[in-house]
Amino acid sequence: MDIHTLTMSAATTTSTTAARLAALEAALLAKHEELVAMTRERDKLRASHERLRQELELLKRRLFVAKAERVDTVQLEMEFAEKLRQLDALAGTLGKGGANAPSDDAANPPAPADGNKPKNKPTGRRDLKKLPLEEERIELPDPLYEELVAAGKAERIGFEESAKLGYKRGGVRRIVLARIKYRVVTSAGETTVDTAEMPLEAFPRSLAAPSLIAHIIMEKYGKGLPLFRLEDTFARDGCPIDRGTMCRWVEDAGATCGATVVHAARQEALATAFCIATDATGVLVQPIRTHEKVRQPCKRGHYFVHIADRDHVFFEYTPKETSAAVAAMFRGYSGYLQAEGTPRRLLNFV
Repeated sequence: MDIHTLTMSAATTTSTTAARLAALEAALLAKHEELVAMTRERDKLRASHERLRQELELLKRRLFVAKAERVDTVQLEMEFAEKLRQLDALAGTLGKGGANAPSDDAANPPAPADGNKPKNKPTGRRDLKKLPLEEERIELPDPLYEELVAAGKAERIGFEESAKLGYKRGGVRRIVLARIKYRVVTSAGETTVDTAEMPLEAFPRSLAAPSLIAHIIMEKYGKGLPLFRLEDTFARDGCPIDRGTMCRWVEDAGATCGATVVHAARQEALATAFCIATDATGVLVQPIRTHEKVRQPCKRGHYFVHIADRDHVFFEYTPKETSAAVAAMFRGYSGYLQAEGTPRRLLNFV
């Protein structure tokens, strides 16, 4: 084979390779454009799915409120059913499991073979510094070490910080408690480091400061606002607090207040009050459910309000409004008891 023939063969191979490469590049470009279009369509479907999911959640809440307020919910239920149908259809397009399925398959791992539900991994204490809240800093010194610092025998070397959620007019605040750390050099040349002690707390180890708990109690019992509405309010303010946590705080506050403040007020009233005005009102008490699931009627109890010389106002519950119950309630009291607002009913308990 001569040189001319080899040159022609190489030229033919080169042109064929170039043509094939150009065809592959064109096919790759077409696939890339198709991928971009499909990605754009997927993003639109995901946005529509999220919007429908939010509308469905809003309809759920509207239905709940309407049923609680005894409003006709037929139209709301029809709209809810239509939104649910659209959401299920869109979820099928996206390959999701339905309206109640999570947006990410990794968030819903398959159940183990033995049927036991996997336990959630503990996340530890919430980092309040990540919340977008206004911050108030309180430095807690130690009086003894402050005297040593003034005398030049000790020095401040930093802070031991912890945070709580408090409330101030305008919204939730992050309260940072900064305990001052001290370094002291003893006469023997030894160096010791100590931190100012944490003051006594009404609710130890709680993320909520007393101001936030007082705000929740006032909103719930003073204004009649249910906890799920407070949950929504805190979430909009950038500080999510679930209703279960608030319920435990309120219960803890009631137990703490009842065991301390109310008990002390009652003891002082029985010991020092000149006159205690009282009256009772009947209430219906729901029975405690049993494992037998037998329907039981409500029982009737009685709440007594006591006003002691306008100094204390507190309430006491008794199952029966009898003379024996009243005598046990005011046992140890030496003064006047006014009932029904009539001076003729003034009694003197010794």
